[in-house]
Amino acid sequence: MPDIMKFAKTLIPKLITWTLVAIAAFGAYSLYVRWTLQPWTRDGQVRADIVKIAPQVSGNLVNVAVHDNQFVHKGDLLLEIDQSSYQLAVNKAKVAVDQARDEVASLEASVRVSAANYEEAKVSVTTAGRQISSAEASLQSAKASIDQMKAGVTAAQQLIKQRQAELSNAKSEAARAKRLVAKKAGSIEDAESSAATAIAKEAQLASAQAGLIQAQASQTQSEAALNEANVNLLLAKDGLSESKAAATSTKASLDQAQANLGMPGDKNVRVQTAMVSLAQAQLDLSYTKIVAPCNGYISNLSIDEGTYAVVGQPLVVIVDSDSFRVHAYFQETKLRHIQDGDPVVVTLMSHPDRQLEGVVENIGNAVNPPNIADTEGQPGEVPQIQPTFDWVRLPQRVPVRVRLTKVPDDIQLISGTTASVAVQSSVKE
Repeated sequence: MPDIMKFAKTLIPKLITWTLVAIAAFGAYSLYVRWTLQPWTRDGQVRADIVKIAPQVSGNLVNVAVHDNQFVHKGDLLLEIDQSSYQLAVNKAKVAVDQARDEVASLEASVRVSAANYEEAKVSVTTAGRQISSAEASLQSAKASIDQMKAGVTAAQQLIKQRQAELSNAKSEAARAKRLVAKKAGSIEDAESSAATAIAKEAQLASAQAGLIQAQASQTQSEAALNEANVNLLLAKDGLSESKAAATSTKASLDQAQANLGMPGDKNVRVQTAMVSLAQAQLDLSYTKIVAPCNGYISNLSIDEGTYAVVGQPLVVIVDSDSFRVHAYFQETKLRHIQDGDPVVVTLMSHPDRQLEGVVENIGNAVNPPNIADTEGQPGEVPQIQPTFDWVRLPQRVPVRVRLTKVPDDIQLISGTTASVAVQSSVKE
């Protein structure tokens, strides 16, 4: 029994020592896992996009439809600027569009008139060409007729010569027959027959002479017709030249009218320019009503009706309620244990007893370390690295963006407030 008691007294302190060592080792391991495999930081901030709303037109505010810290939905009316001058600009632009359309309509009418004149001139050219063809045909016909009439005159002259010779012979024969009768050497019947023949030949000569006169008259008429055909041909050629000149002139007028017009209808540059001005005026008019570009909370509103709004100068600030997130700043030594998509537990300082669920959205790709100006050197030059003599090198903090997956309705997120973030790492070592 004394031996057992002695052994127990020796064993119990050792068991206690080993138990304490095991507990310490387990605690150290738990801290290691907690510190490395499950990164955690108290350096977190709730962040949200801050939307600064500036007017796109200037003017006096006639309506401030919201108040400070009010929640607004996307599209809700925030502010309204006096529309008077912008409505007048729209009315003026509409008048300009109507004037441009009237001008284009007038130019289109001029084009139609010029086109009709040009078509008429082309018809005149065609008609003049036909008249030349007709005049040339008449000229050829007149020339042929003159040749025919000249042949007729020549034939009539030859016939007269023939009739004169025949008359001379007949008169000689009648005189001889008369002498024979006087000498009682011929019969009276022969003498009378010869005299009748001579009279007939005189009639034939007179007829031939009348035929010559008629042939000469016909030749004169043919020559007059030839002269008239020549005159008509010259007139037709002059008419063709005039018609071609008129066609050229009307074509130039048509081209000029079309150039003055350009594109027809609303495609015309005059109408297009006026319509662009109208669209701009209507756009400016629409800008007099400033609406919320997103869901969120009005922040730090300090304007009222009568304030003069200036283009580009912010009047309202909205905290985008759909952009709330948490930026957790982890030491760079812990980043190897964090990946996109890792589950996250977020605890707000305003609600230390509540845990919010989230997920790692991304890890920052750049930070601005201290003394960066001393290590980067001047732009465009080789970096001049300054020597450092810090005995302790502190790790840089890198932002990790956390997307909150579920936020209870009774918790209001406020941009800039503090949060603690614990990452449930998926990296296994």
